[in-house]
Amino acid sequence: MTNPIGVLLPNGVPGCSGETLRTWITEIDDGPFSSLGVADRYVYVNHEIMMTLAAAAALTRRVRLLSAALLSPLRPTPLFAKQAATLALLAPGRVTLGVAIGNRTNDYEAAGIPWERRGRILDEQLAALEDLRDLKGEDNRVGPELGALEVLIGGASDPALRRLVAHGDGLVSGGLRPEVFAFEAFATVKAWEGAGRTGRPRLVASTWYASSEKTDDLAAARLASYLKHGGPPEHVISGIARGRDGIEAAVRGYRDQGADEVVFFPLLDDPAELDWLAGVVADLPDIERGEPHPDFSLFADTPGMGGRHA
Repeated sequence: MTNPIGVLLPNGVPGCSGETLRTWITEIDDGPFSSLGVADRYVYVNHEIMMTLAAAAALTRRVRLLSAALLSPLRPTPLFAKQAATLALLAPGRVTLGVAIGNRTNDYEAAGIPWERRGRILDEQLAALEDLRDLKGEDNRVGPELGALEVLIGGASDPALRRLVAHGDGLVSGGLRPEVFAFEAFATVKAWEGAGRTGRPRLVASTWYASSEKTDDLAAARLASYLKHGGPPEHVISGIARGRDGIEAAVRGYRDQGADEVVFFPLLDDPAELDWLAGVVADLPDIERGEPHPDFSLFADTPGMGGRHA
């Protein structure tokens, strides 16, 4: 595929119906996209991520399935491991499990999970996945044997990088400007090399999109609602890639900073929005991937860069 470009389902768009989701799923599989993604929230109107991915597994044959990203510490570890193994069984060789701890305290309050334990829980869950790879037959008492599964980790804090090089295949980054994504990508590559991992970590970037070029439209209102109770800080957030030029600029920006794949989040659930994106993606020129080269002067006076993830 010339430009690896994925698209998320509109499962977080208020009022999105099951019929609409099924339409998007089948059209993404038929389109020029490298992956079909699903975002996760707990306290929100979105459809549950793992059930939605299971539906996508049943309705697709080609496209890769991506959780972008599963807030796995909100789930009991055995359930998390069983869900991941089941999804990998339903879509053999097509699952990318992006996991992160998130940055919304209200999600953890609603789930009854201590906020301060979120990083430790994710560490336990990634270790549980490793155990599933080693257990066979009746010795595996949690779920089906874990098949091929790519694991991407969200965040670039020291703990996030430690779990990435120990358990992951790369980085999943959400809603950051290309010049900010560059910092996460650079840190990931350096941690990977420092740990003696072979090859190169996979780097996945994402942003929101809209076909409309009007900045005060429904898409803008939807994004404001989605970010109302948390999300990337205003000084790092990517905003909305608008119109054909906006899509190409986003792909160029992220690819230049090392992104292996760029994933677009819809803000409207109208299938026409997907058809429009498919047309734009199909017509894009081949955009070469570079290597991360962050401008360290850009955030020299900004404390806590990368500290969103524990």
